[in-house]
Amino acid sequence: MQNHILSKPERDFVEKSRRKTREKLMYMKLSILVMLDEGHTQESIAIALGISSGTVSNSKKKYDADGLAKYLDTHYVPYQGKLNEEELVCLENEITAGVYSTSAQVVKWIKETFEIEYSERGVQSILRKLGFVYKKTTAVPCKADFVEQERFLKDLEGFLKEDVEANDVSYFMDAVHPQHNTRSDYAWIKSGEKKLIPTNCGRQRININGAMNALEPEDVVIVEAERINAQSTIALCEKLLLKHLDKDNIYIFCDNARYYSSVLFKEWVAQNPKIQVLFIPPYSPNLNLIERLWKFLRKKVINLTFYPNFKEFREVIHRFFDNIKQYKEELRTLMRPNFQRFSGAPIT
Repeated sequence: MQNHILSKPERDFVEKSRRKTREKLMYMKLSILVMLDEGHTQESIAIALGISSGTVSNSKKKYDADGLAKYLDTHYVPYQGKLNEEELVCLENEITAGVYSTSAQVVKWIKETFEIEYSERGVQSILRKLGFVYKKTTAVPCKADFVEQERFLKDLEGFLKEDVEANDVSYFMDAVHPQHNTRSDYAWIKSGEKKLIPTNCGRQRININGAMNALEPEDVVIVEAERINAQSTIALCEKLLLKHLDKDNIYIFCDNARYYSSVLFKEWVAQNPKIQVLFIPPYSPNLNLIERLWKFLRKKVINLTFYPNFKEFREVIHRFFDNIKQYKEELRTLMRPNFQRFSGAPIT
């Protein structure tokens, strides 16, 4: 009668892993177990796999001494028989609720909670199987009111519909201050090499007050000013009035910068009732669509391009806005109202 070395669950796991692996070494280790379980001699296994009989013998000894998990090197292919379904659910809930920046922290938590040891790579494999990926956390202003954000988004829906009143138009307004310097960014670079981008030593910048059409983001109106204040904001609004003489209302969504609440700007708005100022909730840059335009600007003409002098830099910025309609399709995709939402307060 054949003596199996693997239990049925272990055999199923080993066979499934062997079908999936693309690594030669792991395939060999799994194959050795399968063939031993089938009753093949160590010599026949060595011949079939093209390895030495000593390798087969050492593999058998390692399996007998350490068991399946350590034999497979849990840092490479985790044997999930170590954590049952209930424990895996508990692990998933823990990682979802907490902040674990290293796999070593997860290894420690598993050991303290279940008295089970995993290597870091073994834990990484389990986390991937549970649907986790290693990526940057998302910074959220600690004072953001998420309930107020949801209320604002609900009200905003009426302004962002294609069939909105033809006699009204909506804009997102904000300031941007491009600095005359290159910025490191992602690019395709040969493995093992560096891509050097020259930088400037100066800190000159352009101050731009801008308004972007909520439904037609290629429609952007800007004012360059020495300072962004109530005066430059009024100048921008006056350009909007001239542009939309045929409109009944011009709705402006803006953040809570002081100049929007200044006495001078409030008095001007009172004298120009066509301009309707609507405030985005405090600490909510994720709700201001024009923030995406500023990132788009940096990506297209600032981050990886070196401009030897400030005059050339300023001209490129203005040329970007003068010819912004060439980016119409990209902008309409980028500016879709799929706002980042937060279901609750950040973890503290």
